[in-house]
Amino acid sequence: MRTIAIINQKGGCGKTTSAINIAGVLAKLGHRTLLVDLDPQSHCAAGLGIPEEKIDLDSRNLLLANGKKLDEGRLFWRISRNLDLIPSSMKLAGLEAARGGLAEAEDRDRRLTQALTSLQDRYDFCLVDCPPAIGLLTYNALRAATEALIPVETSFFAMRGAARQIKTISSLARRLGGKTPYRILATMHDPDSRLAVDLLEDLRESFPSCVIPHVIRLDSKLREAATFGQPLIEYEAAAAGARDYADVAVHIVENMPGKRRGRQDAGVRGSVQAEKRTEASDEQVEVDLLEEAQARAVDLASRVRKLLAQSAHLQSKLSGEKIQSADAAPTATIAEPKPTPTPPSKQPSIRSRLASMCGVRETPRGMVFSHPASPGSRVFLAGDFNAWSAHATPLRFNEASQAHETCVDLPPGRCEYRFVVDGQWIADPHNETWTTNPYGDCNSVVVVTRKRTESLSREGAD
Repeated sequence: MRTIAIINQKGGCGKTTSAINIAGVLAKLGHRTLLVDLDPQSHCAAGLGIPEEKIDLDSRNLLLANGKKLDEGRLFWRISRNLDLIPSSMKLAGLEAARGGLAEAEDRDRRLTQALTSLQDRYDFCLVDCPPAIGLLTYNALRAATEALIPVETSFFAMRGAARQIKTISSLARRLGGKTPYRILATMHDPDSRLAVDLLEDLRESFPSCVIPHVIRLDSKLREAATFGQPLIEYEAAAAGARDYADVAVHIVENMPGKRRGRQDAGVRGSVQAEKRTEASDEQVEVDLLEEAQARAVDLASRVRKLLAQSAHLQSKLSGEKIQSADAAPTATIAEPKPTPTPPSKQPSIRSRLASMCGVRETPRGMVFSHPASPGSRVFLAGDFNAWSAHATPLRFNEASQAHETCVDLPPGRCEYRFVVDGQWIADPHNETWTTNPYGDCNSVVVVTRKRTESLSREGAD
């Protein structure tokens, strides 16, 4: 099993997005893939549509098990065919603290290695999403990893930290008694920005043998797919981001660090190796078998890439979008609406699906209020439940959904509310129920029924 630690001390570089989407493509290619979230922010679960309140066991329990068998039905989440997730939670942050359960252990940096050893035969790939900090969690990931992937956005400050990040990984690898091969992945790249293009060129010149030849372009579909809990390859295979991550995943499959690449002529290899194996040592036979396996992987990846292209073409036809070549800058062209015999209610639009995620919705924990805004925005919830305070109920930014969220346990009945975004009071744009307030503005309205609240409470207790 190849174990890839996805690491960067800088947040907001596309680390979790890369972990989710590379894992999604690997699973699509037929590789049994495990995604392990070691980031206490638990963005992998959010980006794959797993409700936080439904998570029972997580990666914290995995690291504390110390050889004890865990209930796999409560620990593993089946995301799709060939893709499983071990999620994290905020409890994971306490492991690195004194008396947190891990810091005092003698094998504190080998717990993940021990846990993954028993899974060697069950998965082909294991991707570990590391926290944006260097600590015991990252130590565990690097010790267990056969290779590391460093996502770096093509911006000025991110580029300045790339060399420092590589130095940190190399230093940690030496302290752990080995050398972890690493690769750099350029993310969030704007091909229309001259500065981004120049910075990408500088990155390739500074680390010529380490930068993956494919880049991840800026694509709003990546955020949209995370909002609906899917890798982009599953959500919209024709999107530019899906094609980019497909290229990166195929590159990873075809290029194993530290392994000798086989010759491309399979026919010549077969006849030559048949003669060599009669006299070769066991070590040489193992190398030859690795070459054959890699050649099969190259052939499989090539065929699957063609199938993905055909699937993307078909999906684009059905959605009315024109497919561009992979070299062209991604632009979407919306076709004129055509009559269809299928009722509109069976084909919800993107706007209606977003509306179901944003605004207000009932959950076992209470009413979740969500408003899309930039990470730097300050968003608060004001309503008759908190005396219309503009600062009493803040919303926290969720990187996976790219929205600010909070959960409020409202009593049964009718509630009026508004959002306060960077000091500006607004009605909820994703809630069509509203009323006029005494000042002539609109207040959004939500009604919590006693029957619904009781059923949710029982569901949460179960």
